[in-house]
Amino acid sequence: MQLVTTSPRGAPIRRGAFTTSALGRALGIGALAGVLGTGGALSAAAAGRRLYFFVPAARASFPGWLRGPLSGLGLQLGARAGAALLAALFACYLVALACAERIPARLAIGAIIALHVVVLLAPPLFSADVFSYIDYARLGAIHGLSPYAHGAADAPGDAVAPFVGWHEVASPYGPLFTVGSYALAHLSVGVTLWIYKAVAALAGLGCVALVWRLAVRTGQEPRRAAMLVGLNPLFAVYGVGGAHNDLLMELLVLGAIACALREHQRAAGAQLALAALTKASAGLVLPFMLAGAPRPRRALAGALGATVVAGLAGLAVLGGHPFEFVPQLFAQQRLVAHFSVPNQLGVLLGHGGLTPSIRLVCTAGFALALAWLLWRTRRGADWIAGAGWATLAALLTSAWLTPWYVVWLLPLAAIAPSRRLRLATLAFCAYLLATRVLTHLV
Repeated sequence: MQLVTTSPRGAPIRRGAFTTSALGRALGIGALAGVLGTGGALSAAAAGRRLYFFVPAARASFPGWLRGPLSGLGLQLGARAGAALLAALFACYLVALACAERIPARLAIGAIIALHVVVLLAPPLFSADVFSYIDYARLGAIHGLSPYAHGAADAPGDAVAPFVGWHEVASPYGPLFTVGSYALAHLSVGVTLWIYKAVAALAGLGCVALVWRLAVRTGQEPRRAAMLVGLNPLFAVYGVGGAHNDLLMELLVLGAIACALREHQRAAGAQLALAALTKASAGLVLPFMLAGAPRPRRALAGALGATVVAGLAGLAVLGGHPFEFVPQLFAQQRLVAHFSVPNQLGVLLGHGGLTPSIRLVCTAGFALALAWLLWRTRRGADWIAGAGWATLAALLTSAWLTPWYVVWLLPLAAIAPSRRLRLATLAFCAYLLATRVLTHLV
């Protein structure tokens, strides 16, 4: 006989359903606590000890302004312990996602905000890219050198140079981001760093807020969508913790999607162009927006108008080279990341890594996937899902891949009406994290 009880309003509730709901709520809340505990431990450990695993920028020194306020906790962990914490954080994240519908919305939102605050207070985690942002601005504004033709090696005496990871590489970032970064060039390196960290945290929370709103509009469960993005270790710990400009780019992309769904096509096209002029990878979304828009000419006009305005602003600030970042993009694509899928494919095939043939096959595969996805979008398939699949295809076939690049993908997967895209995105996140974790655990 099935046990039945009643709710406070007298409606019958099956005991089994109540137990499942209570268990799911308890597991979900426990997983949120695990996310915050492991995220906090990672942040405190990064501040407590000079270790390349946590803070690559600290290769030369680890001053107090770089360590941040969490250094006073005195937590010191090694790389193996840090890798184990990353694995535990991802496991807690998956459990929280599985229980998302049982978790009260306020708790979910509070956990996302708390995680962002924790990684904001940490040193720049798992990357030194933020110091390249600072260096490119100082090259142009202080040393009179084009950031699109010079790197940190051309101003070795600058205060930021010891913390830069790529000394010979010119800027691959768009003129909108570069012009904006000039405003901070004359501040001290330490102050500029923490401004970038604060901007990254605010941009990350802005992305989560837009994902929540867009998920409601596209018929997705908003708690799960927000948690898929905001609690993801690659988004929060790598993206926000590393103060990456990908978050600013994605905030503009999501704003463009919001405008497109409200049928403000010119504004949508303009915002997407500004996103691409921050970081070029945002441009992959534009053809899908145009393919799915009822009035694509308006979106295209908005994109062209924003590009012209940004180009004029770039000419005024940068001189005659506002679009010279484009050659740097092609130069970056000649780089090979050890854990990129094409390189690992070369290892599995016994070639030791990427070969020209594998690169050609991957490039052709991406081109075919892009053409097929655009064809499906023109025939009525959801354009946000199409853009998400195209972004995943780009990440899978690129020879240059870093963990925080999933910032481009996660929000699209969260709001698109495609469960398969979300599962594929989580599998890709698991691959990226596993390649980092296993290196230090095995």
